[in-house]
Amino acid sequence: MALLDLELWDGRHTWCHGYREGLPWWRWGWAPAGLRTRRQIHAAGRRLARGQDPYGLIVWKRGRRTAALYRLDLTLPAARVTPAKRAAVAAMERARRTCRRCQRQRPYRMPMSTWRCWECMAETGDYGEPAVA
Repeated sequence: MALLDLELWDGRHTWCHGYREGLPWWRWGWAPAGLRTRRQIHAAGRRLARGQDPYGLIVWKRGRRTAALYRLDLTLPAARVTPAKRAAVAAMERARRTCRRCQRQRPYRMPMSTWRCWECMAETGDYGEPAVA
């Protein structure tokens, strides 16, 4: 397979293996510096800019698996978790762990079909199963 010369966004030149879906692609480990997958961007504490399109593709498993590559210089810092957001999430979790019948907080989440703890379901015999017609 012939490699193609590709000029990158910053003027550097590199080799790519061709084009797929209109994007240059590289094999595993061949992508130039400055390109990252979504997971790598997230792990770096950054996020994609709104509307940011992929710059290229990484291909592995003999062409059966692909992942989009994005320019790292166009990404934005990830939003910080504020104390208010942390408190809101804690309140939501507390509501999910509180039984609607006995009002006790449990160490597990209530089933959404009944919103009751296992003890209350066993006491009433109602496990939230649909009625058989």
